[in-house]
Amino acid sequence: MADELRELASFGKLNTTDLLNPGSKGFKELGLALENISEQEAADLIYKHPKIMRRPLLTDGNSLVVGFNPDHYAAMV
Repeated sequence: MADELRELASFGKLNTTDLLNPGSKGFKELGLALENISEQEAADLIYKHPKIMRRPLLTDGNSLVVGFNPDHYAAMV
């Protein structure tokens, strides 16, 4: 799972921690500080609490769009 998340993040030239949504209710309920989370911890947290991941994610296998952005979606197609 961690390897898959790292690969997914790499499509957007991101780190696994960039897939976390610190503004989500679930993230806030966990009482975490984003700056203290390692790549491995981010992957583990997403696995255990998938609702703390930024959504939606769109990939074509080469690039990644994180969050709802119609212009970026259109550019990918």
